[in-house]
Amino acid sequence: MAEPVSAAAAARPGRWELTPGRQDLAAFLLLFLIAIPMLTKIFTSDFGTHIAIGREIVQNRHIPTKELWNYPSLGMDNGSGGEWGFEAVLYLVYSAAGQYGVSFMIWAIVLAIFFLLYRATVLRGAHPLLTILAIFAFSGFLRIRIQPRPELFTYLFIALTIYLLSEYYFGSRRKAIYLFPAMILVWANSHPTYLMAFGLCGAFFVDALARAAWRKELRWEKVRSWVFPPLVTGFLGLLLCGLNPHGYGWLLAPLHMISRGEGTASSGILLSISELTPVIGTGFYVYYKAAAAFALVTLLLGAIGRRVYLLDILLFAIAFKGAWGSARAVSMMGLFLSSGAALQLTGFVSAACGWFARAKPPEPKQGAKGKGRKRKPAEEIHPRVSPPAESSPSDWRKAAVMAAVALALALFGGTTLSFSMGQLEYGIGITEHKFSFKAAEFLRANPIPGKMFNFFDIGGFLDWQLYPQALTFIDGRTYNHEVFADHQVVTAAAKGWENTLRKYGVTYIVIKAMDSSGAILPIVPALANSPGWALVFSDGLFLVFVRDAPEFREYIRRHEVPKGVIPRHIIQEAWHYLFLGVSPVQTYNTISSMYMVMGDRVMAIETLRKGIEETGNPYLRGRLFQLERRGGGR
Repeated sequence: MAEPVSAAAAARPGRWELTPGRQDLAAFLLLFLIAIPMLTKIFTSDFGTHIAIGREIVQNRHIPTKELWNYPSLGMDNGSGGEWGFEAVLYLVYSAAGQYGVSFMIWAIVLAIFFLLYRATVLRGAHPLLTILAIFAFSGFLRIRIQPRPELFTYLFIALTIYLLSEYYFGSRRKAIYLFPAMILVWANSHPTYLMAFGLCGAFFVDALARAAWRKELRWEKVRSWVFPPLVTGFLGLLLCGLNPHGYGWLLAPLHMISRGEGTASSGILLSISELTPVIGTGFYVYYKAAAAFALVTLLLGAIGRRVYLLDILLFAIAFKGAWGSARAVSMMGLFLSSGAALQLTGFVSAACGWFARAKPPEPKQGAKGKGRKRKPAEEIHPRVSPPAESSPSDWRKAAVMAAVALALALFGGTTLSFSMGQLEYGIGITEHKFSFKAAEFLRANPIPGKMFNFFDIGGFLDWQLYPQALTFIDGRTYNHEVFADHQVVTAAAKGWENTLRKYGVTYIVIKAMDSSGAILPIVPALANSPGWALVFSDGLFLVFVRDAPEFREYIRRHEVPKGVIPRHIIQEAWHYLFLGVSPVQTYNTISSMYMVMGDRVMAIETLRKGIEETGNPYLRGRLFQLERRGGGR
């Protein structure tokens, strides 16, 4: 007879069984693998602005709420004091570990976001594997905005808020909710979106109330435990959020961002920034439609499995409403959708497995012969190990359902991730395809007297590299309506652009040849054809022009570059833009046109042929036909 098994031994997991600790470790390793593609090279010029502000904060112990970097806006309220926490952390990391350290900091934040979402979702009853795959399914969404910007802390704090509330309402670590006020204090000094935390608190509370009413457990004793701790911590968070350079007036900042400044002087600026416009008509719209299709399918499957909760519907509504109004919010859709999707798919898989479950075999009836006689079980007489049970057809069907759902999640995630891979360059450090450190070094070694005009997309980089030796005209913050409007006049080479430059006393121009869409800026050919401006630097990334005035003649004599290099410069810059997600059709067409300007028809044709091989685009075929059959032209 076999010895009785102790309770301790019974509780001890087998070799392949996972304790909660082992399960979390396995999940962390899988999430680690999912996070590897999240390593992206820094391409945003805002990085330079935040580094410059962080340097001011750390070195001078001063939070700059007035403008110091853009000379036309000196002394204006720059509205950036509420992001000082992120900027100080960013500069400290950069000063300690350089640009590679910043890349790994961003990656570590993304990994933390994934793990917090995983823990929150599993606490609510989702299958661990489906949870990991649901997070992977939306990883491509998050990747499109993984850059050293303050909003990265918003993503982290949203995930942390969801985790704290999940622990309180579904988990065992209910005291974790008391971390909420401290989190709000940090959030309020990192990015003006912390009101989201209070919205999430409301969503979790309404869901808890609805579940209690559904279960007929709506008693004061139970409701009181839901109300007071979140209410107290939420009230403390509301008090602490005023401890930032803008005070309690900062509470309205998120609402102002959501409304895109309607009715204010800055509304035209904000509406001109594609990421703050409604998602329809932007490059993010394809992600939005993919998320809508994904959510619809998971909701239908969740309804079949009877696993659709009010909380998830509220989070879905937050995700879709926010992204519909602001394309920038598309990147955070996965923070609100992945948990609900994992739960709904878990319900469907459970229901499907129930359909295939075998009926329990009936107990053998005792014959008349053995009536009244107690027989010993066979295993007590001859203890032996039972042979492994053969897999039944129903077991295979259950496995097939699980595999199909897992495969669908993996395919969706792989598709969106591969799409985002074409928009951001994989790797660490700063991309070599957008910013010219050579130009910054040239300007530091050969300072040009007077005032600079610069393209706004490189203003942050120049803030970082040239301050305080030189001040920029504008950078990516674009909060000064008049300056931004004048910037648009100049870069578009609109009527009066030269008068605009004289108005500001501009003596030199630092510019790129193209905008973020890959289109050539009209000011570049205007400067190339103007005898009043001399080219003194060109490296395929930046162009530097100096006003051709008597006081600069000696400078121009020492550094002038023939303007004939500008088409070659544009070709180099166009190749760089391929690495930044610009349409290959636009790129190959631009390069071919520049070869025609240079009189090299053979290379113009070869470029179009290469573009057709890569894209098969009919427009490029038409251009090729024009050059081959009709002799081409400029």
